[in-house]
Amino acid sequence: MTAATGLAQRTPLRDTAVERAELVGDADLLRQVVAGLKESVAIDMIALAHVEDDIDTALGEHAPTAHMITPLALRLRSAAAQLVDLVMEETRDRPQGKVADAVLRACKALAEALPTQGEDGLGHLRRVALAAQDILDQDVIAEDLLDRAALLAGDEA
Repeated sequence: MTAATGLAQRTPLRDTAVERAELVGDADLLRQVVAGLKESVAIDMIALAHVEDDIDTALGEHAPTAHMITPLALRLRSAAAQLVDLVMEETRDRPQGKVADAVLRACKALAEALPTQGEDGLGHLRRVALAAQDILDQDVIAEDLLDRAALLAGDEA
């Protein structure tokens, strides 16, 4: 799943809504759609900006608390999907060797349904974190990309 696909899935009616707003000149509806898209992009930038910290939290010595697992998993899923998309762009959709293996592991982890609670949730979180870390370890993505994402998300690099 690409970051653009993820964005489209979060706003499934955006194209129809935009077309309808343009046809009737509904400026309020257009503003709502644009605000929703900006929020989705901001969430994705925050996820990418914090991916290394989130990986450390997910895989650290102390397990995240139960109330942290779902939000952390959602953010890591967003970041992992973006990392896959970036690797695919960098390799012109033809990753090879260990890079291809890392992409496949990430896609497999992202294809899992998000568990709602318990050990299943923690296991899923850790599989996504390991997949994201594996992609970062391949050194295909430019080193300054995460710094730029942090700047765009409004964080200090």
